[in-house]
This record gives sequence, C-alpha cells and structure tokens, in this order.
Amino acid sequence: MNRVILKAKAKVNLSLDVIGIREDGYHEMKMINHSIDLDDVLTFESCDEGITLTSNEDTIPLDERNLVIKAARKLQCQFNVRQGVKIHLEKRIPAQAGLAGGSSDAAATLKALNTIWQLGLSLSELMAIGVTIGADVPYCLVGGTALVEGIGEKITPIKALRQMVVLVVKPEIDIATPWAFNKLDESAIANHPDIAAIIALLEDDDYDRLEAKLGNVFEAIAFADYPEIAVIKKEMLEQGALAAIMTGSGSTVIGYYRDRQLAVKSWLQFKEKYPLCFVSKTEESEGENYVG
Repeated sequence: MNRVILKAKAKVNLSLDVIGIREDGYHEMKMINHSIDLDDVLTFESCDEGITLTSNEDTIPLDERNLVIKAARKLQCQFNVRQGVKIHLEKRIPAQAGLAGGSSDAAATLKALNTIWQLGLSLSELMAIGVTIGADVPYCLVGGTALVEGIGEKITPIKALRQMVVLVVKPEIDIATPWAFNKLDESAIANHPDIAAIIALLEDDDYDRLEAKLGNVFEAIAFADYPEIAVIKKEMLEQGALAAIMTGSGSTVIGYYRDRQLAVKSWLQFKEKYPLCFVSKTEESEGENYVG
C-alpha cells in the first residue's frame, strides 16, 4: 500500500474554557468540539527515503514548523522507519483562525503513515503521540462531537450536534495561540462557560437556549484588542443566526443557522467584506478516504 489520500476536517469549539495552569506549565482545558464540513486534502505517496511536503498554498511553511512534517518525523524516528514519504497538502482551512487546520493535518498524517508504514498502532497509541505534537491533535484523530479536557488528551464523545448550516467568517486578523494564552494569563477570567449545561441542552435537543449558554474565554481578550471580531458575531445574530461564537483563540466566528437560505443570505452580506467566508455544515462523519 503506497498511496493514501485523506481529508482533514476543520474543528470548531462550541464552547471553550481554561480551568487553570498545571504544574508542568500546560493549561488545563475544558471544551466542546465538533467538526465542520471544511477540510484540507492530503496525499501521501511512499518513497525510498526522505520526507518532503508540497502545497498549493505558498504562505505556509514546508519544514519542521509545519505539524505535518513534525508528525511524520516523530513517527519515523520513534519507530526507526527507513522508508520515506512524499506529502502534498491541498490547503483549504484558513491558518491562524482557530480552526485547528494544522492539528487536523497532523492527525491525518499520523493515520496515513500508520497505514503506509504498516506500524499497526491503535487509535489510543496514535492519540498519545498526537498530544506531544499539539493539544488539538488527539481530538482531530477522533472527530465528532466531544467533551475535551486536560491538555487535549481526555476525550469523551457526547450526543452529536444536530446537523445545522454553519457560516464561517475569518476576518483579516491573525491571532497566534501563544499570544492569546499569554494575554489570558495576564487577566482574570470573569465568566467561565457552563459546559455541563451545554451538554444537557444537546442531550435534550434544546437549541433555542444554546446562544445564552455558549462561551469562549478567549472572546473577551480578542474582542478587546480586535473589536471587529465582536462586530461580526453581533451581526450574525442580528441576521438570524441561532447562535454564534468565536472559535479557538480566534479570529474566526462561527454562526449556526436553522436553514441554508438564511445562512446564504447572511453569507452574501459578509462576503463583500471578508473573502474568507464559507457556508458549511456540522459534520459528524469521518472524511472519505482513498487508499490504493
């Protein structure tokens, strides 16, 4: 088996909380994640030696700064693999947007190379490797709607988010995750989202009260320095979104709509100002893949 093609799904946070800082310096997280139907596509082809990465997007790094290379080299070194791989990344998920594109690409790399290099690793073993690459990698290996805790390694599936139309708006603002955490550490978190209440609403299919319960502790920080993000969220709600939230450390805002017509109407208004604007949907299934 020498060729694998995988889709790497974008991840969004239905809610995100930071509980505190552990003794090892990592932040203790508690969040509800789900996938949306927006993805990168990665093609893996085995070769005699070496690891190379190419991409349709010329702004992303193609060396060890890219989590795809980091994941491939980690597997190669840890399991003394002599075989190489050529990887092509068709980038569709915006970078520095809180959509976990890099982590999802790394998760796809772990899955693909586990197959190509015939390592025989279980999902739990891949997750243990993944968390050393990035906090979102274990979740991206699993997907679906889930409660994610710890530093990203504790994943509990919960009732799947009802399929809804999702509007994704990424302003021309790039927020680096280290910057966001540093700002968070410098301030006191005034409002922690009630994660348990959100899970209960999902269990009861009580979506009418969802907006009142959603929360992301990074919103206050991002809105203070980049008020444009807050304006996007406000406009989504005014345009009929059932709920809206900034995902991750920002700057992307996600709006949830009851029907596609309403979401498209909102999209038509946003796309005039924001080129990185997509109409998508909640996505629970694993990405289709081709192996040959």
